[in-house]
Amino acid sequence: MTSLILEAEILCEKVGTRLTDPRRRVLTLLAAAKKPLKAYDLIAKAGADGGAVKPPTVYRALDFLCQIGVVHRIK
Repeated sequence: MTSLILEAEILCEKVGTRLTDPRRRVLTLLAAAKKPLKAYDLIAKAGADGGAVKPPTVYRALDFLCQIGVVHRIK
């Protein structure tokens, strides 16, 4: 899991952006999952520790992670 975060950080540097906390959190949840997760599964898991996470935050993080090629969308 740590190598995936490191890979994402390196890719972010290459494109001139950064792996923000929400992006990192979504990526960490995806990496820890044993199966593909839907956006609303991520919203529920991200908010499980008491920190509310709004759907647009998760969708933006997912879009960004797809754009840099760290995750992909299953249709």
